This record gives sequence, structure tokens and C-alpha cells, in this order.
Amino acid sequence: MKYIDIHIHGGYGVNFNTSGSKEIKELLKKLKKRNITAICPTLTGDSTQKLKERFELFRELKNSQEHDESKIIGLHLEGTFLNPDKPGIQDKKVFMAPTVENFKHLAQGYTDIIKIVTYAPELDKDNSFARLLNKNNIKAHAGHTLSDDKGGANATTHHFNAMPNISHRGKNLALDCLFDDEIYCEIICDTIHLSKNMLKLFFAIKNPSKIMMISDALPAAHCKGEVIFCGKKINSYGRAEDGTLGGSVMFLDEIAELAVKNGIMSTREVQKYAYYNVVEYLDLDGRNL
Repeated sequence: MKYIDIHIHGGYGVNFNTSGSKEIKELLKKLKKRNITAICPTLTGDSTQKLKERFELFRELKNSQEHDESKIIGLHLEGTFLNPDKPGIQDKKVFMAPTVENFKHLAQGYTDIIKIVTYAPELDKDNSFARLLNKNNIKAHAGHTLSDDKGGANATTHHFNAMPNISHRGKNLALDCLFDDEIYCEIICDTIHLSKNMLKLFFAIKNPSKIMMISDALPAAHCKGEVIFCGKKINSYGRAEDGTLGGSVMFLDEIAELAVKNGIMSTREVQKYAYYNVVEYLDLDGRNL
């Protein structure tokens, strides 16, 4: 069984936003031993200067990878272009509007290392932001949003979480994307971010070729005691002091095992949702992963 995780913030105390090369390389080796063969290291919002420093670091790491490391596909930016009214655990003071100008200011010269950007579609008034991402071979994910439709997004970020609740009246992003056979959906199956019944509902409805299992693993995954994430103290359960749920404290292989144990999916389906669908979505060469 092999896994590709396109939404992971770190683990074993390592934080992709703050840790150095040595620590990150050690984490990549540990992930490879868990058969997580490739990842999109996921960065939360930060200052433009600090993000550019991360872009440089991960470009260097990607270009100097060893065979015993989980392969870096490219970065997933899950901060910066979010709706400040749906920040989750992130610091909304560093958010900026998803505009062509702002993206060029942040990412010019670094589009080769950026693979996915999560953004709030309602703030991209004419879909020009999403079109720019796609033009640069970057996937646009709707997330941390109050939007009632997908806008120009290619996928949703951790479906159901940090978006409007399903309603039985009117348009709704989470509900509409369940029935949209063109859009992919990330999903966290740890039974904490979503209940077992909600997971069963999701898998009963969503086109199986458009599902991508993720971990959303925090630096707190497999780390004893508290860690600092997005400037907040996070406990071993992935929660801030005010109870806000930040992400998972499990890796993708553990989440997959739990999903099978709970009867949510079969082992064969795990391989589709956690590997083959991602290869198809990102147009990867599975022979090298």
C-alpha cells in the first residue's frame, strides 16, 4: 500500500512553516517508512518575506532529495488567500485578498515549487485568481470560505471543514460539490473532523474518481506534549487552548487503517482515494513515486 498526502503540515514536532532543512529531511524519511511516498508540504499563512524563505528552502530540498525520503511534489499554500471570517486556527492578520496582483507579489519566481493554493472563491470576484493559478499549473482549492459555490476551483480543501454547513435550502458549496462530478474533494477520515455517518454519506454520494484522502497532519502528530502552530499552543489532540480544532494528529496511513476498520471503505478503495486519484489529479508519474 502506498500513499500520497497533498495536505500535511508536519509531524513528530516538525513544522513545515518553521523547521530547518535537517529536521524536515528526517521527517521525510520517517514518512517514507510509513509508505507515504510523496507529499505536498502545506504552509499556513505568514508574512510575504517568511513565505518566500520557505519557497527557497523547499525548492532546495526538492532538488536534492534522496531515495529514502518521501518525495516533495510541490507546496500547498493553505494560508494567505483565505476568508478572514473562516480562519480556523490560522492568523487572519496575515491574510490578503486572492487577486492576480497579490499572487504575483508573493509567488513571482516560485511558481515551480507551488502545486496547490487554497483560497476563498467568494473573494475572487471574476475567477481571475483561479485562472492565473491554473495557467501556472497550480491547482485552486476552495477552502476556509463562506462561498456558496466553487467559483473557479479545481477541488475543495478538507471538505465540510471551514466552509458553510450543509443546508436543505438554497445553494451550498459543500453540498453542491458532492454532486459535481468535475470537482475533486479532499477529505479527512480520522472520524474527528467528520463523524462516521457524515463520512459514510460523503462516500455514498461523491464520484469515487474525484476523492482524495488527506491527513491535514499537524506538527503535533506523534509528538508528546504541546507544540506551537500558527502562533498558538496546540495539544496532543490537535486543539488550541480555546478548543479550536487545528488539524489531525494522525498520518495518512493511520487514517486509512482506521477508515477500513470502521467499515467506511475497503483496502482497495483506500489505494484509489489515497494514491491513484492523486496521481491522476496532479498528473504525476506514478512509476517514480
